Amino acid sequence: MGTTKTFPERQHLRFGGRVLAPCLKLSCTGFTIVELITVIMLLGILSTVALSRFVSPDAFAPGIVTHAVLAEARFAQQLAVSRRDAVVSLNIDQLGTDWRFRTSTDLDGVVRTETVAIKNTSMTATSGATTGAINSSTPLVVQFDAAGDLESITLGVAAGDVSLGVSLAVSGDSNRNVCIYPTGYTTDAACS
Repeated sequence: MGTTKTFPERQHLRFGGRVLAPCLKLSCTGFTIVELITVIMLLGILSTVALSRFVSPDAFAPGIVTHAVLAEARFAQQLAVSRRDAVVSLNIDQLGTDWRFRTSTDLDGVVRTETVAIKNTSMTATSGATTGAINSSTPLVVQFDAAGDLESITLGVAAGDVSLGVSLAVSGDSNRNVCIYPTGYTTDAACS
């Protein structure tokens, strides 16, 4: 007759009388996929918790203020283009420790006011030879004409150079820039 194949006897890993896992070898080593995935998940959770301890919310403050400036300047320019009968102004100043953005027209008055409650940030405006910190006593006022172009720039009582636009530097735990070009285009980069 034929020869009979013999297979190695299955060894069982025993712990305290219980069979834990069947093995084909004399000793079982290694980790199961479930154990590996569990460890990876736990490491991910622990690293997320640990990272949040090292990064403070103030690290994002200049970015939040920068995005607020971008949004409000773009809104003011779009309003000027859509309201061809009015001059639109964007007024940026501080109200206590908060940043205040007011968009107004010469016909309707204040159209929209946005307040960003971010502490530990400062903003400096530069337009030609005019440079200064924006605060409650020195607001930045940017006016757009009916085409959406810059019509005037005022920092406190000093007039800026419309042909150069205005550059804003937002400082805090990090530094960000905003540029409002003479055409009214606003970007989150330094003016070139």
